[in-house]
Amino acid sequence: MHTSTALVLSLLAVSVSAAPPHLEARKGAAPVGGPASAKVTIYSSYTCAAPGTTPPTDGSAGTATSFTIAEGTCTIPTFGLAFGGAITATLVTTPKTGTVGCYILGHSQQGCGITLTNNLYGWPFNGIAVGNSVGCGNAPAGTAWGAFEVLCV
Repeated sequence: MHTSTALVLSLLAVSVSAAPPHLEARKGAAPVGGPASAKVTIYSSYTCAAPGTTPPTDGSAGTATSFTIAEGTCTIPTFGLAFGGAITATLVTTPKTGTVGCYILGHSQQGCGITLTNNLYGWPFNGIAVGNSVGCGNAPAGTAWGAFEVLCV
């Protein structure tokens, strides 16, 4: 009987030391900062030389349209991204703490709703600090992208 009591006390001590923190202790660890925002530029006629290279600014990449997007906001620019065009973006505000990565998310319809006919495509940023960018991304063939948002996960 004495041996089983010692075993139960040992197991109890292990389970108490491995218990998760109480809710009050976790309140201070909530994510802070954000939401992220980015300056996005769409070029009407440019094929990226490589993912990290930016389009030329001498006009040879076509018309450049810029706009700013805040995370969680659907933006419909005056000029969409069609096949044969390119997109670049730069983070101007960092996301919440604990974020692993951010994307510019394009929607094929004039809205950011999730529907069966709204295709989605993402271009990743190369980090989550201010100044990190989507160096250059081309539109996938066959779809025009008319609405955009910043998605951080």
